[in-house]
Amino acid sequence: MGLIGLMGLMGCESSHKPAASSHVTTDSAPYELLLIADKDWLKTAEGTVVMEKLNAYILGLPQQESNFKIISINPEAFSTTFQGFANILKIDINPKYSKASFKVVQDIYAHPQTVVYLTAADGKAMADMVVTRSQQIIDLFVNAELKKEQANLRRTYSDKVRRQVQQQFGYDIYAPKEINAVKPGKDFMWASSNQLDNRLNICVYTYPYVSDEGLSEEHYIAIRDSFMRQNIQGEHAGQYMKTNPDFVFIRTITVNGHQVMEARGLWEMENDMMGGPFVSYSQIDSANNRVIVTEGFVYAPEKKKRPLIRRLEAAIQTFEIKK
Repeated sequence: MGLIGLMGLMGCESSHKPAASSHVTTDSAPYELLLIADKDWLKTAEGTVVMEKLNAYILGLPQQESNFKIISINPEAFSTTFQGFANILKIDINPKYSKASFKVVQDIYAHPQTVVYLTAADGKAMADMVVTRSQQIIDLFVNAELKKEQANLRRTYSDKVRRQVQQQFGYDIYAPKEINAVKPGKDFMWASSNQLDNRLNICVYTYPYVSDEGLSEEHYIAIRDSFMRQNIQGEHAGQYMKTNPDFVFIRTITVNGHQVMEARGLWEMENDMMGGPFVSYSQIDSANNRVIVTEGFVYAPEKKKRPLIRRLEAAIQTFEIKK
């Protein structure tokens, strides 16, 4: 059974609930996860396995950065102080449960909020379930954060990028407002914030759809490198962007009801020291018989990349093929 089949959604009126935050103190950041579990159990071998899965690193970053900052409390400590967290995961181990279960509830204490309940009769059953469902749990909370960022982008976005994508390709996208330098090419567009550090970039490019084989990892890297070599070059001859083939992670996901090939990895400049992470979505535009690729890449030397790459990921998820 897929994740959607496991979701228990609570139908409640959220407009009268307090706004959820992803922090308790004002200096906390998004992508925080409140974990409600017996802290002594978390120190056991089975609890350690669970924590390792929940603390998984984001694929395709040049340094190790977890998907979330996890704040753990004992169940008896959960009070109104913590009910404003946007992301809550509760682990309940009790012999009264006949089988391990996974349930998702939206907006139970605040809005917007995602609460995941995991129940099992013993520690082994709990650990086995988390190992099996860990990617679903992570995706669930990450997507909730991305949706909040998308809502922000739809309120404040780069009109220049949006107009260029509409005019050049006939598509729609909401990029971060600071991305305001646009360079069009043949079947290609590159937009950048042009900052010295924390530089955000978005690319859109298309190529003819021949078969699904063209969406394989091997073909993806070759096509990406071809577009980047022609369109993103350095200050000197022989400098151009390319993909590091040893750090590319590809999977198929569903975004806004459409099947998308997600690719994460590292880019670098040939004959230069520049590099960083990228995330891209490839999908088929059947009306025009072509593949459309939307990509975000970051240049932020010696900086944390998670908030930057996640912001770009939220932006490329706003991409829409106009009918």
